[in-house]
Amino acid sequence: MNINELVANKAELIKLKKAETKHVNGGLSSVTKSLTNTTKGIFKNNETSLERTIIGNTYLFMDSHDDVHDKGVFTKTIKENKSIFHLHDHEFKLTSRVGEPLKVYEKDIAWKDLGINKEGNTQALFMDTEIFKDYNSQIFNDYKANKINQHSVGMQYVKIELAVKDESFEVENKVWKENIDKLGNPERAEKQGYFWLVKEAKLIEISAVLAGSNELTPTLGEDKTEA
Repeated sequence: MNINELVANKAELIKLKKAETKHVNGGLSSVTKSLTNTTKGIFKNNETSLERTIIGNTYLFMDSHDDVHDKGVFTKTIKENKSIFHLHDHEFKLTSRVGEPLKVYEKDIAWKDLGINKEGNTQALFMDTEIFKDYNSQIFNDYKANKINQHSVGMQYVKIELAVKDESFEVENKVWKENIDKLGNPERAEKQGYFWLVKEAKLIEISAVLAGSNELTPTLGEDKTEA
């Protein structure tokens, strides 16, 4: 779909996005640097449970769905929904739980701590979670061995805006100009010529996955200062 068609059908496309549950996975990672050595979180091990900090989504980073999550996108959900789940592979079943969330929160984080060569900070969605062996022993062992380093959110869109590079479209170009310099990967948006700015979304769950469409979604390393 070209830019003209995209803008002409914007209202219908937004309606369709809001009607579906988005699973932010399936992307190809372009950031290969391990983040476990630079970014720290809770990190406790015992025989039957682990405590870890995971990142479910990093904001202001264009994903493989052409979405850019704005800062505070899940703030309302975090305040209102006390039943956000830690699952695997977006399987919404009783047997798909990985652990029990201890805390879900949004926090600023430096781009460089995420492996992105950009000054300043963005914001990310964090979950402190207790992972139980009797929920899923394979995933428990993979977390314990530091093999799970990608996560993905299950969400529903609430407020979305279209940003386009083409100055012929005043409203959409204004969104572009106000946000393009904030992105951690503006070159992707420049090549595409547009992106969807997600201003608000309802968070349902965070899943461990093989590959997230937003690759800046690691399990964090051990904070030695807390030992």
